[in-house]
Amino acid sequence: MRSSMADIATTALRRGRPSSAEPRGDQVLSSADDPAVADVWTSSDVGFVLLVHRRDDGLLGEELYYSVRRESGDWDSPDHLSGGILGTDVANPSAVENALAGAPMAVAAESESLILTGRGPSGDEGELVHVWELLVSSQVDVLDIELLSANSGQTPTSRRRQVTGPFMLLVLQPGEHVRVSAMRGQNTSLTPLGDALDFHHPG
Repeated sequence: MRSSMADIATTALRRGRPSSAEPRGDQVLSSADDPAVADVWTSSDVGFVLLVHRRDDGLLGEELYYSVRRESGDWDSPDHLSGGILGTDVANPSAVENALAGAPMAVAAESESLILTGRGPSGDEGELVHVWELLVSSQVDVLDIELLSANSGQTPTSRRRQVTGPFMLLVLQPGEHVRVSAMRGQNTSLTPLGDALDFHHPG
């Protein structure tokens, strides 16, 4: 029986990442019919899952889900945030590289959503999140995300994300500001590729 996209998103949140069976730089889709997890983004007790699937018309579509982690550590059933047709066939590595035109990464889509996080005294406070979907070259192994927000302290901190496919998520909450650098691994060192990109959620 085919799993629903919400069930697939729940499994991905429990893992905290896409399935290790999905190879980097090859097909994002495990088959032409089954939805696949492109990326998982978690920040504290809020998680997001980006799914890619083949639509009935043969085009590739993307769907974004989010969930909130309960006090027990389990994730609530994910809610669907947005979806649409992909402008690039991310299941085709050549199409990805052609779309990037030599750049290591580029913004493929951008959106804002008001989500219920359960925070605040009433437990139903909404929070506006800004989501970027990044198209990433097969040459990139790591995304280095430097936190520049005022509330991150005087010394900037970094979050490094292993690239698991050509489609990666970046989600910022109000007031967050980051600089993202594409890096290629060489032995035990990382080499920057191209220019870093700045992202800011003014909130």
